[in-house]
Amino acid sequence: MDIESRLSLSYYKEVAAINEQRGITLVQDIRTGRIFVKKVLGIYNPGIYHYLRSHPIPHTPRVYEIYEENNVLTVIEEYISGDTLSQLLEQGCQFTNDQIRNIAGRLCVILMAFHNAAPPIIHRDIKPSNVILTPSGEVFLLDFNAAKYHTETKSEDTTLLGTKGYAAPEQYGFGISTVQTDIYALGMLLNTLVLGTFSQTTAEGNEFTPLIQKCTRLDPRDRYKNVEQLYYILQKRETINTENPAPVVKPFSRRQDASILSWLPPGFRHLSPLRMLLAVSGYAFLFWLALTLEVENTTPISLWFQRICCLLAFLSIIFFTFNYRNIQDSLQLYRIKNVWLRFITVILADVAILFAIMILMVFGTMLLQ
Repeated sequence: MDIESRLSLSYYKEVAAINEQRGITLVQDIRTGRIFVKKVLGIYNPGIYHYLRSHPIPHTPRVYEIYEENNVLTVIEEYISGDTLSQLLEQGCQFTNDQIRNIAGRLCVILMAFHNAAPPIIHRDIKPSNVILTPSGEVFLLDFNAAKYHTETKSEDTTLLGTKGYAAPEQYGFGISTVQTDIYALGMLLNTLVLGTFSQTTAEGNEFTPLIQKCTRLDPRDRYKNVEQLYYILQKRETINTENPAPVVKPFSRRQDASILSWLPPGFRHLSPLRMLLAVSGYAFLFWLALTLEVENTTPISLWFQRICCLLAFLSIIFFTFNYRNIQDSLQLYRIKNVWLRFITVILADVAILFAIMILMVFGTMLLQ
């Protein structure tokens, strides 16, 4: 973890423990006063969290910061206020069929975004304690610790993660996790909401009974092909025998998840007055240095082309070094566990960027002379 990351992490002051055993705490950003959730993970897929930070999925907690050191991942994510389905069931809450249909339908829409990623992301831990109902009635899906990318090259899961009762058979070494794995868990969650408690026995005599039975078939090939199909049947209240194709569904109540802060240049993203002052001074110096460059025996147009190339080189190196818009993630540098090796890789990439722009400047100057 570099100095900037350590400084950034130090801004989050612990407020209360949410789950000490799982390393989940409530923290407050001392700069803005905002409340976040901090997770310290020993088992994780870094690619999933980097993807979710770059591609926020509506109605899941927004991932704001990711720090990795010594095979431990620290994540700062959005705090969602509300009660989990597990808490509501423990309080004796009984859900009506319309409420169950609404919750299941909204979870289907969330999963569409996961499953339509490239490659598809399988959540692998859908259960009542990972679903929150907010005071305004919105549904949020939490916890990406067990999530993984789906790959056709493996015949079975190598890491057995999930929650007993909600985890599909393939999560126990009987196959590989696919979109049908999440459909299985969704079926078990449906069953729990119908019965009011967890049970391996399927609820009888309910309109959701045939859906639950199909979702929880032992063979993944016998379950619904995708969550779009399940969503369509939930909305139409049709039986599991329907062959109607699922239409393209627009997600419900989309929030504006993209933050304008992520578009600000390095030095401005944390809104720290000291950082912004230093950034303004630094950018002003670089602009002055590049745009006042003097080169002998060159034409005015060639001179301005060289000045612009120099400025482009300065900015490109800064933006890449400080991972602007997660540009380093596209090269999957987060896979490099050793901090010093990652640092050297970034330096080498900066040299490559400088070299490429210098070549561009030389050839451009030759054409403009």
